[in-house]
Amino acid sequence: MTTGVPTLLLLLAGAGTPRGLPHEREAVPGLAAESGRPTASSAPEPRYLPEDTVESALSPGERFRIHFTRQGKHAVPVADADGSGVPDFVELVGRTYERVATFYAGLGFRLPPDDASPAGDDGGDGRFDVYLVDFGGIGDGAFRQETCREGATRCTGFMLQENDFTGYGYPSDAEAVEILASHEFFHAVQAAYRPGLGGIASEGTAVWATERFEPALDDLEGFTRGYMISPDSTLVLDPAGPGVSFTYGAGLFFQLLGERYGDGVLVALLEESVRQPEARWPVLLDTCLRRDFASSFDEAFTLFATWNLGTGPRATPGFGYARGEGYAPVTTTAVALPHTQDRVRVAAAASRLFEVPGGASFVGTSFEPEPGTDLAALHLIIAAVTEDAVLRVVTANGPEALRAQVAADDATRVVVAVVDGRKEGLGRYGRLCIAATGQAASCAPLEAQDAGTEPGTTDAGTDAGTVDAGRPVDPIDDPRPPADDGGCQTAGGPLSGALVALLLGGGLRARRRSRAR
Repeated sequence: MTTGVPTLLLLLAGAGTPRGLPHEREAVPGLAAESGRPTASSAPEPRYLPEDTVESALSPGERFRIHFTRQGKHAVPVADADGSGVPDFVELVGRTYERVATFYAGLGFRLPPDDASPAGDDGGDGRFDVYLVDFGGIGDGAFRQETCREGATRCTGFMLQENDFTGYGYPSDAEAVEILASHEFFHAVQAAYRPGLGGIASEGTAVWATERFEPALDDLEGFTRGYMISPDSTLVLDPAGPGVSFTYGAGLFFQLLGERYGDGVLVALLEESVRQPEARWPVLLDTCLRRDFASSFDEAFTLFATWNLGTGPRATPGFGYARGEGYAPVTTTAVALPHTQDRVRVAAAASRLFEVPGGASFVGTSFEPEPGTDLAALHLIIAAVTEDAVLRVVTANGPEALRAQVAADDATRVVVAVVDGRKEGLGRYGRLCIAATGQAASCAPLEAQDAGTEPGTTDAGTDAGTVDAGRPVDPIDDPRPPADDGGCQTAGGPLSGALVALLLGGGLRARRRSRAR
């Protein structure tokens, strides 16, 4: 609870002209009829009705002004247990946004600039504004961008958030507000740098931000399926059509970045977006990884493809994600042994995954690109797995011919992934071969080769790195401290009304995100 009575500003939003209590009928500076904010009759839905009395209260740290009404369809729950005169729900929203802003600032991110405007609607002052409105079941929150201060950077905006979460399936108002505040406010953080990074970077980093703010929330866990059902889709281009689940699921890639390189890589990505205002996000990320982290986009994506083998039931202590057991398992294509496929296509920043029976002494694989293909950033991963663990992983890296094998006598399945780690480019084609010891195939393994029998060894003759999954692929130090106790729309315009329904936790929970077209 807050102490004292937060400052109240009572407004009546009728035709964009404020009217309040009889003694507060004077116009509030900055409020204009042409405003796109929900207090204006010309604003897109959701917006307040002319008869709604719209009030506002300051958050405890006075960085946010929370706008709400107690009447009509946009009414917030009116319970006021502390007798402050402000509904408890409104105080919850204010406290949560303060926590989120403090947390992001502590990670090194810029916060949104002051939005004070003498010419337009700024909500009454320069504080960041959150409007509690009824989305009618087609969304639950959205950041609306307004103006940019420096060309295409330093943009301001405001937040729309569901007024009561009735019928949304969240376990509590507190969890709902934490998810919405951490996700949607991160879009405002993005706009403080440079908006327009694209749906995958915008939504993916916002999903990461929620997980980073409070790992106990299950937003990332639920969204991972959107990526894991189609790992053959490229990460470097936004999907065409109704691909919203993939863009949210891409949060898993940014989770990999945070776990492997630390929070600084996400801060660096946004900072670099200001220095290179025309560059696409994979180029920005590659710049940061090469300059500051002795890595590259190719290396990060290949590690991502490797870690994705150990999620869901196959999450293995010491291998990959810190909380991989909560993530959806990656989708593979089951094929019989031996298997050859003459024209396998793999897109940039994507992987093609195949799964064959285990039990053989060794399973080998090769990928032969079509003549004239540039072999840079092509990788072949072969992993011996069981239903509930990753046993060992072998990788073969271009530009040499891609061939690898793995000991599989104790494995129930073997997974093969063809990985393209480029940050841009068209798809590449090649011939895939998978075979077990003794089978008549060009990729049949040679038992004399080192194929994973010694944990952590590398056979330079085959350019295959072997890793025993009982130890980390890379040293993993979880950078996240204990929980701090203290869909979306990233541009102006009407909400799309997209609905995302995902299996979260133990049951079906509808998570509604609105997104810009």
